[in-house]
Amino acid sequence: VCPPAMKAEERRAVGSSASPSVLAVVVDCSPVEWAARPADELPHLLEQLMMLCSAYWSLASSNRLLVVGAHPAAARLLWPERRELAAEVAPPHRLRAALARGVRGLVALDPLSDAAAPALAAALSLAICRLERVRREEPLAQPRVLLLSASAECPSASLRLTNAAFAAKKLEVAIDTVLLAPTADSISLQQLAHLSGGVYHRAEGSSKEGLGCFLLFSVLPDQHCRRLLAPPPQSRLETRAVCTLTKRHLDIGYTCSVCLAVFEKHSLRECAVCGTRFPLPKLAPGAKLKKKVAKAK
Repeated sequence: VCPPAMKAEERRAVGSSASPSVLAVVVDCSPVEWAARPADELPHLLEQLMMLCSAYWSLASSNRLLVVGAHPAAARLLWPERRELAAEVAPPHRLRAALARGVRGLVALDPLSDAAAPALAAALSLAICRLERVRREEPLAQPRVLLLSASAECPSASLRLTNAAFAAKKLEVAIDTVLLAPTADSISLQQLAHLSGGVYHRAEGSSKEGLGCFLLFSVLPDQHCRRLLAPPPQSRLETRAVCTLTKRHLDIGYTCSVCLAVFEKHSLRECAVCGTRFPLPKLAPGAKLKKKVAKAK
């Protein structure tokens, strides 16, 4: 569906392919999550991802790709195999073999604990840093990220993902997020896509089988082409923050100006995350602090 009116300059910008595109894919490789799923679900996901990568490379020979795996113990670069920032067009069988070998290697690693969450924030930060290095070499490059998560909501990682979202927004990197969990929507992934200008999607039931269609029609088009397409329906956006200490969603919170940690109460003397000391409330001129007097028993 086309927008009602577009200027000639905008139409020329949309149709221009002079600027190369750089796509970074972050894949959740949590051993605990994939061990609890059917054995054919992970290979099916890799096939859908291969379809997206093949279509992405077919759009332009200058398009570049990198894939990062997120494990509870580390974030590892899966593609390119050589010491490159992002690989250009390569034979599909090489990419398929590298992804299968890298993902299965991470899934086979020790998860440290059954409750350990994947290092999505670390993998996302690695992808953003590499995209920025590519753009320094090619200033006209258009970077974007696709995040595939199979884990449920992890309140302890919400702050790190929020910081990554603000970094992506400042660097003009759009992040599309896909949740492969049958549970409720992930607030962190919703806010991550919303803040960076990407698209959020939760694949469950029949939509999980048609994940390839979503990747081709919603993720494959760049930011210019998406203005000519009808966006997929989005679920209700949850904008509430999560308290760093209690992990509860807040209607009103208090934020540290240094690390952006959110707290439920404002009576803290220092930030529990970065240690920044908060200023004490100022008193009116001539006012004195009242001392509490212990009552006689």
